[in-house]
Amino acid sequence: MSDKTIWDYLMKKIGNAYGVAGLMGNLYVESHLNPVTLQSSYARKLNMTSEEYTQKVDDGSYQNFVNDSAGYGLAQWSYWSRKEALYKLSKEQNKSIGNLELQLDYLWQELLSYKTVLNTLKSAASVRQASDIVVERYEKPKNQSETFKQTRAEFGQKFFNAYANGKPEVKQVVTTCDKVNIRTGNGKNYFKAGQTSKGSSFPWVATSDNNWHAIVYKDQVAWISGEFCKIE
Repeated sequence: MSDKTIWDYLMKKIGNAYGVAGLMGNLYVESHLNPVTLQSSYARKLNMTSEEYTQKVDDGSYQNFVNDSAGYGLAQWSYWSRKEALYKLSKEQNKSIGNLELQLDYLWQELLSYKTVLNTLKSAASVRQASDIVVERYEKPKNQSETFKQTRAEFGQKFFNAYANGKPEVKQVVTTCDKVNIRTGNGKNYFKAGQTSKGSSFPWVATSDNNWHAIVYKDQVAWISGEFCKIE
């Protein structure tokens, strides 16, 4: 299931469920999270389906991928330099231009250069906050009305509800010692959201690269260090 794959990938990178959900809501509006999506107006113009376009780019029979201005992929990349970088990465990884893992790697590569966007995604306290920064600083669509932003945030909230509330996973995070701090982010520098005792159990959401576990705590996503707990 591609949306769960995307969620897990981004959670490991961003470490904040609000940020991941806000970003995914935008990607859903752009491409329905389908990495081979070709912008519909160009599909008509080029007389190709998304799948045909992808295949022809891969096999070299269509050579105008970089300069055709057609929105493509998860984020509907259209500007020539962004498509050129995506194409180059596909060759380096020897993967189809429509490969999901490839596009996630490229998305992350791009976000590293969008420092304001990435910092907001990592620290956002709501889906709407995260969604708005993606609209304003990353996707930059012409339409940035309140209704437009609200719609994107609502899609993001659906992903948050599906994957950040513990329901899709049966795993539990169980503390192994007393007085374990629960924090608002994946590190000791974040504020304390609470404290719990040995043997306490919380629904697992995800695990970050620095071994902190996202859990459901008082109906919100919070974080606990993997040093003081185990996953069952």
